[in-house]
Amino acid sequence: MLSKELKTGIAVIFAVGIIYWGLGFLQGNNILSRGTKIHAIYKNAGGIQVSQPVTINGVNVGKVSQVGFMPDKSGRILVTMNITGTYPVPSNTIAEIRASGLLGDKEIVLILGQGSSMIENHDTLRASIEESLGDAINKEVLPVKIQTEKLLASLDTAVGVLSGFLQGDFQSELYSSVSNVNQSLLNLNKITLELRLYLTENREDLSAITGNMNTLSKMIADNRSEFNRIMENMAGASDTLVASDMGKALKALAASAERLDRITASMEAGEGSLGKLIAHDSLYNNVNSSIESLDKLLEDLRQKPSRYLNFSVFGKKDKGPSN
Repeated sequence: MLSKELKTGIAVIFAVGIIYWGLGFLQGNNILSRGTKIHAIYKNAGGIQVSQPVTINGVNVGKVSQVGFMPDKSGRILVTMNITGTYPVPSNTIAEIRASGLLGDKEIVLILGQGSSMIENHDTLRASIEESLGDAINKEVLPVKIQTEKLLASLDTAVGVLSGFLQGDFQSELYSSVSNVNQSLLNLNKITLELRLYLTENREDLSAITGNMNTLSKMIADNRSEFNRIMENMAGASDTLVASDMGKALKALAASAERLDRITASMEAGEGSLGKLIAHDSLYNNVNSSIESLDKLLEDLRQKPSRYLNFSVFGKKDKGPSN
């Protein structure tokens, strides 16, 4: 039989092995299963930690076994993954750090490439970090924030300028303008009300006018052929008038106007009897004087006819003419 000390030693060794295996399992290193170690280099860890899952299309194929800095002291992060699954992974696969839940947990998602060459132990994959929800929100909100700050600055400037305008005479002028606008609106409301009352009172007349217009439109539409015929006749008449011998008539009219101009010029020059009468005052004065003498003679004959008509019923001797 085994001694008590040997049993105790075996139990301690077994317990240490179990603890070692458990710690390795929690860290993603399962010493009981054969796996492939692959690496990815990131600018920052992106919240990834040891023992977090490595998945392909949502299926767990391994765990993160180590997170540390690159030996070249560049500050980049070297992440080692232990792939325990048997699914073939092309060498041009991308290892992307993503959020696995709303609580901020992370995972590495292998985005499979299309190459025929598969990964081997200690190969290094291309790395990327998915933009987090907070980063996306900040990316969208940042431009809005900048524009809002500019808008607030512009509003402050505008308020300052407006405050300066609203002092002194400008304020009274503004109040006067507002009052005028209010009065104009009141007048407009009054006009609108009067127009509404007029339309209400003359609704029947307006309806009759509308009916007459409709009747007229219908009549025109019904007699469109007649109207077209009338228009064609008018067009024909105008064409006939244009085509007629209008040139001769216009030439005759021009000749008559020319003769009238010559007669008028001759009269103005004092030629002919009518021209002399118009141009010379002496002829006019003589005619006027003769007319006045004739008027006096006729008036004297009317008042004293005995001076000019001497006759006697009894045969008296004629008297001499009076002076």
